Amino acid sequence: MEAHDEDTMTELCTGSPRRELENITKEVGHVPENASGTCTFTLRQLHSIYASITHAVVALPSEEAFHIRIGFYRENAIALANSMKSAVQDCMRSDL
Repeated sequence: MEAHDEDTMTELCTGSPRRELENITKEVGHVPENASGTCTFTLRQLHSIYASITHAVVALPSEEAFHIRIGFYRENAIALANSMKSAVQDCMRSDL
């Protein structure tokens, strides 16, 4: 969200308005790191998270900038996005 000053660009890059992304961030922030609590997201929210991760991968120009800004490595972000996609696909298959 910080990369874009305008709500229009945030929505273009993530599929959600800034306010919705802030709400997702707050929801995740309420789960303590050492707790086994869970967050339940809608498909739209999952899309916004996925789009945010994949956008960060292409928006940050270097591996060093990515690591400094995000706090982990680009390949981990790509793996996280791929895992999210796989998990949703698995859920869709199990519903059939």
